[in-house]
This record gives sequence, C-alpha cells and structure tokens, in this order.
Amino acid sequence: MTAFPRLMVEGHTQFKGKPFQMASFRSWIVYMSHEFHEDFRKARDDTFSFKEEVNEVAAIEYTIGRVASHDPWHYGVVRKQMTQNLGSKFPEIFEEISLAFGDELALPDNGEWKPIWASNLSTRVVCRASNRLFVGLPLCRNEEFMKISQGYTITVVMSGYLISVFPEFLKPLAARYLSAAPAATRAFEKFILPIIEERLGQEAKLGKAWEESKPFDFLQWMIDAATEEQKDPKELNQRLLNMNFAAMHTSAMSYTHALYWLAARPEFVAPLREEVELVVKEHGWTKDAVNAMYKVDSFLKETLRINPITANSMPRKIVRDVRLSDGTQLRAGTHVAINSWSVHRDPVLYPNPDEFDPFRFSRKVEEGENPVRYAFATASSDFLLWGGGEHVCAGRFFASQELKTMLAYTVLNYDVKMPVEGVRPADRWYGEGCVPDSKASVLFRKRRD
Repeated sequence: MTAFPRLMVEGHTQFKGKPFQMASFRSWIVYMSHEFHEDFRKARDDTFSFKEEVNEVAAIEYTIGRVASHDPWHYGVVRKQMTQNLGSKFPEIFEEISLAFGDELALPDNGEWKPIWASNLSTRVVCRASNRLFVGLPLCRNEEFMKISQGYTITVVMSGYLISVFPEFLKPLAARYLSAAPAATRAFEKFILPIIEERLGQEAKLGKAWEESKPFDFLQWMIDAATEEQKDPKELNQRLLNMNFAAMHTSAMSYTHALYWLAARPEFVAPLREEVELVVKEHGWTKDAVNAMYKVDSFLKETLRINPITANSMPRKIVRDVRLSDGTQLRAGTHVAINSWSVHRDPVLYPNPDEFDPFRFSRKVEEGENPVRYAFATASSDFLLWGGGEHVCAGRFFASQELKTMLAYTVLNYDVKMPVEGVRPADRWYGEGCVPDSKASVLFRKRRD
C-alpha cells in the first residue's frame, strides 16, 4: 500500500470514522466516512458545490470551457437520450469494439503469444467505441482525430493543474500562454465544426424531411436538445470535448485494471467464458446479453473496488457554512470528500476486504438477491465509484455496458496471461489517483480451446 491510501486508512482508524483532514496537492481536504453519505447525497450545489470544486481543482473554465463548466445541460442528454438508446446503438458499439480489438491486436494464426501494450490497447478501443456513439463513422476511426481524443484528457488534467496554481486574476493569462488546452480545442474544432455546421444547414434546408434522414448519435441528440441560443457550433464542440474528457481515460484505466487481474489469475477465465457463451447463445450480442452477464459485471465491480480510479469520492467545496448530521461544522471554503478507499475495504461491508474476489457480487445474484442492488452501474453508499446525489455519473450505464462488452469479448475470443505468471503489475499512485501501470504488457493469443 502506498502513502496516500495508507494515510486514508490510518485517518479512518485513528478518528474512528469521524471527519479528518489531510493535505492534497492544492489544499487541505476533510475526509468523511460511509456514515456521511446521506449528507453528501442530499446536499445541493448552494452548499456542497461540485461545480466549484471541479472548476478550482481542474480549471475546467479555462480548459474545456466556460459553457461546459457553468451550464452542463448536455448531461441531461446523457441521462435521457443516450441512456435510452443504448440498446438500439449496441450493435454499432459492439461492431466497433470487435473491429478495434482485431485491428489493435493483429494476432498471428499460429497460436503464438504476442505481447500487447495494455494501456494503449485499452485507450484505443475505448476511444473508437465511445466516439462511434458520440460522432459515428467514419470519424471515430480517423487516426488524427483519435490522437486528439486520446490525448485531450491528459492535456486538460496537466493544463488544469498548471492554471490552478495561479491566483484568480492571472488564470486567464496562464490559460492563454501556458496551457495546451486551447490548441487541443482548436484541433478538435477542425473535425467537429464542419460536421455541426453541415447538420445545422441540413436542418434549416430540409425542415421536417431532416427528421427522417438525420444521423443517430450523441452529437445529433445534443443538437436536437439545444435551444437556438445553444446551437453555436463552438459551444457544441466544447460539450463534445467534455464528453471525451469524461469517457476516455476513466474507462480505459478501468479495463486495464481488469485485464491485469484476468491475465494474472487465469483460473477466473473459465467461469467468465462459460457465462458469456451461454448468454450470447441465448440472446446474441445484444444489450440484453450484456445485462445478463452477472459474473462479468461482478468481475469489473470487484476490480474497481480493489483498484479504484481515486481513493476518494464525491469531492465538493463548501460554499456556505454548514452543520453535518453529527453536529460537525464546516466553514465556507472547506474542501470535502468521502473516504471511499476505507469504505471499500470495510470488513463489515466486504468480508475479507483485501482479497480480490471477482464473483463477490454475482454470488448475491445467484442466491436470489436483487441484481440491480449489486450491479456494477449502481451507485450506492457502499460502492462509490460513480459518486452520488445530483452529480452521480450520468454516463455510468454506457461506461458499464462498454466495459462489460470489452471484457466479455476478450474472454470469449482470446487467451491472456502475464509475462511473469501470476504477477499483476503494481498500480501507480499520484496523490489520491490510482493509475494502472501504463508501461506493462499482457500476452495475448487467439483462443485455442
């Protein structure tokens, strides 16, 4: 265990679940336990502000842009149109995932093992699958566009950190002269603005006839949902960038974490493969099939319990003095978060919490308990990957479907193992962030049995 998670556990133990304070790169943060989840879930931005926290920590206003940071109405499109259409879009997403794996792996037919750079594979497959939903063909396969999409999250994070260390009055200058984000935004515009302008032009020209022929992707759903004032192409471009920022590296890191477990623990392949074969035989490659893959679902959920993207959840900035349910008082300006690392390792919630038990949750389903309660995509007080309250991750159903499809496709079509048998690459910690080893390889071959 590295320093940050160790300190999270020590703080939780020493203060017996009461709030405690730790220093981060930018500020002191008050960490809270599972018992305060309802305080966070019920709070609104006029007290526990997610927007203020994200804008301060990542300087979103100066990287992705003010429209995405101050009026993220496109998340409503994610919750409604995108989530409702995951079933009808699944064939396209599955096609892109299967073709992307084939293109990226390029495995020989002789059964030999081939070392594959795991994080690169994950990022490229996620990039293609996500943008197949966001903007469709052929752009989702364009190499230059993929390079911009893949690099944008890192650009935003690095630029945001750089800008955040400047005082408020200097942030615009820092963003203009020291940040790579504006150049990345302009590079993205080169691809997206002509598409938006062409679609808006067709809408104006064809009127009702456009309804029968218009594209069926997230970009179009967003255009349809926008008011006339919100249809500025550059504004829509910023919102699409925001979607790439949210979808790309979190999903890629999640698959990489899971792939490392799969390759290090080959005894888990057979039960996963058996489940995938059975449900695909019954349902085909469909959303219904993926929903029925309880072991695959459990494998991913357990992976993200053991190897989280961050050690905290639901970060907020207190914008006016508040008293918590236990009487603790927090002053305006305080940064707070839930100590998810300790929650996910609480032996009361998770027996043998330090053990990677991939079917921990699917066993509950097999015992007759409600599958929704234990599903990977379900946000709850004891599984905090997706946050909670009014800012619970809007895209979690797509992310879950995408990751489950990627893992299921992997076990059905490939054999995998680590170069050193049974040895999973160690995670890298950057403050509260947990990153899978970005240099490690996994051996792949075409499935032989």
